Amino acid sequence: MATAPRTAGTRLRPAERRRQLVDAATELFLEQGYGKVSVADIARAAGISGPSVYRHFPDKEAILAAAMRSAVDEMAETTARVLARPGATFEDLSSAVFAMAVSRPGPLALWRWNRRHLTAEQAREMIAASEGVLGSWTEVLRRDHPELTDDDARVLTWAVLAVGGSVPPSRGRIGIRRYRADLEVIARRVLRAAPSTAPELPAPPPRRAPVVRSDEILDAASELFFSRGYSTVSMDDIGAAVGISGPSVYGHFPSKGSILVGIVARARAALEIGVVGAAGVSDGDPLAELRALVRSYAANLVTSTDLAVAFTVGREVVIESGGEALLAAQKAYVARWVALLSAGSDGALDAAGARIAVGAAMTIANDFARTRELWMRALALTPEARDYLPGVRAAFNDLRLATDR
Repeated sequence: MATAPRTAGTRLRPAERRRQLVDAATELFLEQGYGKVSVADIARAAGISGPSVYRHFPDKEAILAAAMRSAVDEMAETTARVLARPGATFEDLSSAVFAMAVSRPGPLALWRWNRRHLTAEQAREMIAASEGVLGSWTEVLRRDHPELTDDDARVLTWAVLAVGGSVPPSRGRIGIRRYRADLEVIARRVLRAAPSTAPELPAPPPRRAPVVRSDEILDAASELFFSRGYSTVSMDDIGAAVGISGPSVYGHFPSKGSILVGIVARARAALEIGVVGAAGVSDGDPLAELRALVRSYAANLVTSTDLAVAFTVGREVVIESGGEALLAAQKAYVARWVALLSAGSDGALDAAGARIAVGAAMTIANDFARTRELWMRALALTPEARDYLPGVRAAFNDLRLATDR
């Protein structure tokens, strides 16, 4: 949560003021989206003047980087502290990080959703720090489970870290102890998966090659929004990607927001196709239907950027663009997962537990799909393994992360 504004005349040490600004910015970025928050907004939330912010940070980007770095540094410090104990295990590591994530989820959420706003140098520094943590965790997991291959251990480590990153900025009515305990159970079930032996995902419904300019624009914009972030892409950028001028794009879409709504509408259609298909093969079994939904979702994630864009662009941006109904459809889709999981658990999971499990599952899938280039480079996967992201398959293998059934 953001630090409460101080009264006029209150003096803070530079480090305290930086911390206050980072806390205020974290809350604003999560509530409003990075693109809509100004330095003046951050200053106002911290109770100081706009020019005073520049004594501590050169620009808004630097504040975002500091907020994200706090999560990476805290995770590294937690890892080092746990590993300093004799006989520390992988479960000790995950438990400590889950405690951190549940008590202060904001910086981790920023790292997951906003890293495209960093400069190339800032991103490299944080990726290097994250890779250091990932390497330490993987080494401990391989020691605890020598039967795992190096690649499987790295995939499972990343999946468990994604479980920790699944905590939303607001936990609602779910208490810290309950949330942490459920995450620990989910992590243990994730570790039972075997990425290299997981079944192939079904191919998603084929997408036709674009035959009209509007389809080409949606395809190009989806890729640009995914790789660079919605707020940094201009109509000129989108036009250049399809070989036309920026003003010519307006002949097909009245605004960038309407392009976003078109992308989200396509993502919604893909989800609906998955829902219909899953219901058709489930024969009334809620877990069978959920497994089919999971597989269709993962398959669409790794073959198109539409879903990733739809689930990561800020809610406020989509609403401003006229996409309230589409957001409601997304919410209903997640609620369907929760209802099916709760119904199929034979009372083992209540509604809160089902929400936590579904949140973890979707975070694993979204994180792997969103960082696939970095992920593949880090794992140095064989060509055969590149057909599908085995980490996504592993996370969802028979839904072991959510139920033992």
